[in-house]
Amino acid sequence: MSFVNTEQAEFWSERAQSWFEFEDLLNEVAGPPGRLAMDRLGLLPGQKVLDLGCGTGGTTMELASRVGPEGEVVGADIAAEMLVRAKQRAQQAGASNVSFIQADVQVHDLGEGRFDAAFSRFGVMFFADPVAAFANVRKALKPEGTLSFVCWQGVFENEWMLLPGAAVMGVIGSLPPLPGPEEPGPFSLAEPDRVRAVLEGAGFVSVDVASRSDTFAIEEPRIEVFARSAMQVGALREALKDADDETRSRSLAAIEEAIRSRLAGGEAKVSRGVHLVVGHAG
Repeated sequence: MSFVNTEQAEFWSERAQSWFEFEDLLNEVAGPPGRLAMDRLGLLPGQKVLDLGCGTGGTTMELASRVGPEGEVVGADIAAEMLVRAKQRAQQAGASNVSFIQADVQVHDLGEGRFDAAFSRFGVMFFADPVAAFANVRKALKPEGTLSFVCWQGVFENEWMLLPGAAVMGVIGSLPPLPGPEEPGPFSLAEPDRVRAVLEGAGFVSVDVASRSDTFAIEEPRIEVFARSAMQVGALREALKDADDETRSRSLAAIEEAIRSRLAGGEAKVSRGVHLVVGHAG
């Protein structure tokens, strides 16, 4: 097993337990756009699919249901802790057409011409060398194969991340700078022109980037859970890693207040902006 993106492997391993705790909520945020990206593949029974950044295997299982028992889905993730949960999920479901690999997609041997399709739900923004990673994915696809993934637009188009960050900044004074637009991070593929340049540089053709914006509703009883998830899973975890209990408590209260300011009819709505991306191997 070889890795060049060790930093990301450590990053996701450290966050695994928090991810497990808030997985249902995180799936509510990521699930609808993920299904839209999956729909764009138009999968058929019997096809073989690669799930990039599969996490705990929820998307892998959905892909498996779409290609049927005669199909095959391989879930790849860089974090071993996530894959333990994914394998448990597949075993409990008795899914014989699913397997998982711990892999740095930039360098792992994914095979050549093995898959009909590749998919990712917010799992492809963290490559240290995205052109190399996507070129490796393209190599693993059949000549007529298709890649479909969903990634985030910028932070200002995603209030569900922006509001907690602004609230905490008001408490602690500043936040660690976001990664640059060409560095691994949630917004590394926020610009459509960069998405096209990366995929075309990796050899994909007929690249289509469809931007979609909607709102995510946080019901009033779940605001506290949402606030805790914001502090423990994303960039705020790093910002608050050395904070004392009082600062953490004030930060939690500030996030809750920011979300509650949006309450109407028992729920707070925040924006969610994504890109739905499709590219073809040849």
